[in-house]
Amino acid sequence: MEALGSLLLNFVMGFVNLLILPWHIYNWLTLDTLKLKMNALTFYGMSHQFFFMVLALVLILIGVGIYKRTFLQKVVLTLEGFNSKLGRGAAWFALIMMIQQVMIIAMGQIFRGNELVFAPLGLNLMSEQLQWLSGQLKFYNAILIAIASAYTFIEGGHVRVDLIYAACKRRTKNWIDFFGTLFLFIPSTVMLWWFAWPIAMNTMFAQKPMNIWTTSTRWRGLRFETSGTAEFSWVWTFKFMVLVFAALMFICAVTFLLRNILILLERDKNIPTHYSFEDGPDAGISLHTEDTPQHPL
Repeated sequence: MEALGSLLLNFVMGFVNLLILPWHIYNWLTLDTLKLKMNALTFYGMSHQFFFMVLALVLILIGVGIYKRTFLQKVVLTLEGFNSKLGRGAAWFALIMMIQQVMIIAMGQIFRGNELVFAPLGLNLMSEQLQWLSGQLKFYNAILIAIASAYTFIEGGHVRVDLIYAACKRRTKNWIDFFGTLFLFIPSTVMLWWFAWPIAMNTMFAQKPMNIWTTSTRWRGLRFETSGTAEFSWVWTFKFMVLVFAALMFICAVTFLLRNILILLERDKNIPTHYSFEDGPDAGISLHTEDTPQHPL
């Protein structure tokens, strides 16, 4: 009973903290030293107060969305549009990766060099070892995975391997998507954020090492972790990308949940499970009847 009471109290305080969020921000800004500010920030990112405040925000979006369907549609459009724009921007790193790989091969195999120099008009803009540039390709790949995964999910581009789902009716698929998102998709992104936050903070800040059970932290200054090798050595960027991936996939999961709620509420409308951006990201949700041709978003 004590645990249940504590859970209910935290649940209620989530709404209260969300309501007085500007006051919390003001108190944080008025802390005496940068050390106190960073201690509070690094600890709060994985705290239960932050979790219940985000949960309260999601529940408010669901509640208002059920009451007003047009609001739910706008929220879904906005969140998916946000992830799609980020994903489309990250997709350019595939082209950058290809160009850089060709340059590395040409310089190493054709010209037998070990360094790539770019100095137009005598201005040395880039002078990097090929080993560094080869390792940098892994970072580009990390950006693609971390930022474009949610965009790929929005467009229904991820591979689905199933024995039951494909043969189900549309309504059944909607319920499977709803419960799958509620009990698998969202919890997995929350757990990933919970584990990734202390790893990212430890790799960027010189402080008392954090872990998932940390109840206090000790920030001293910036310390971006590097590997100390000749390859691309910005280790902190890879660990930070895991945190970015968790955040964007959480937004994607919440959006997918809201979209499925909209589909289940609008029983007589033909709303696609995933958007198609062939008509551009600014197109609206098509609320057609079943016998009306569907226009992709």
